[in-house]
Amino acid sequence: MNNTLNVKKRLIHVSLIVSIVLLAAKFFSYFITHSNIILSDAMESIINVVASAFAAFSIHISSQPKDENHPYGHGKIEFLASVTEGILIFLAGLFIFVKACSNFFFEQTIQAMDIGLIIISATALVNFILGKILVREGKKTNSLLLVAEGKHLLSDNLTTLVGVAGIIVVVITNMPEIDTIFSLILGLIMLRSGYRIIRPSVAALMDEADNDLMKTVTGHFINNRKPDWIDVHNMRIVKYGSDIHIDCHVTFPYYYSLTETHALVNDIELMLRKNYPQELEIFIHADPCIPVDSCIICLKNDCTLRQKPFEKKIEWTPVLLSINKKHHMQ
Repeated sequence: MNNTLNVKKRLIHVSLIVSIVLLAAKFFSYFITHSNIILSDAMESIINVVASAFAAFSIHISSQPKDENHPYGHGKIEFLASVTEGILIFLAGLFIFVKACSNFFFEQTIQAMDIGLIIISATALVNFILGKILVREGKKTNSLLLVAEGKHLLSDNLTTLVGVAGIIVVVITNMPEIDTIFSLILGLIMLRSGYRIIRPSVAALMDEADNDLMKTVTGHFINNRKPDWIDVHNMRIVKYGSDIHIDCHVTFPYYYSLTETHALVNDIELMLRKNYPQELEIFIHADPCIPVDSCIICLKNDCTLRQKPFEKKIEWTPVLLSINKKHHMQ
């Protein structure tokens, strides 16, 4: 857990420092060129700096231990940081789009585009490398914040590459109008990027079901299924930043002692924990099987108290495991 947190903190700090350096480089390029394309790129770099600073603060808050006021920890601050980042990108895209539209009515003078091209191309390469690293490590640590930060840098890289293409066209054609057209395209790309970051973050804040995570956890149950696990239902998975909370009901033979049942519950917890490096909170409610009804789906061949022959194996699916009802012959 501490190693995961240290990785997140280190990457966010690196992202912040790199964002500040690239911001300075892009605004220097804008001041010598007066290009709207480069201004668009520089505006998004302002978002990078603000977002990275907020992300660093969020990582600090999310790492705080649980307390009386936050019994599930502080992890959801990461979702709030992602939403804020998405909103800032969206607003920056709107600003660039409006400014580009206004340039159709006002003449602009651009210069030294060859120097601007070199600077912007260099920032694109740096953003691409850092973005790939953040997305990769974010997926490893299940951190939506790192993934959002990485995707933002990659989308920034996309806008930069579009900008580079625009600058090349302007240099070749010597037509300032091309600069405005490309800045319009960049504004639209930023609007789309902002929305794509906001959507999953808001969903996480609202505890929307994570279908991919539910499918993965269901797969763990299927691959490690034991005859004693007669039924699994009412499964709920909630994410608190990179932390995960899982609770479910598992049906065991009714004649098992409390000690035997506890051992089986512990097996399930260990099975889940070994698949997730981050903080994992698990609540399992043990249900007793129902004679006759449970017998027909029970895979425990050595049960001496079976009252009805086995009829059908219930194939577990994410939808089935989420239903708040014992499956029987559904």
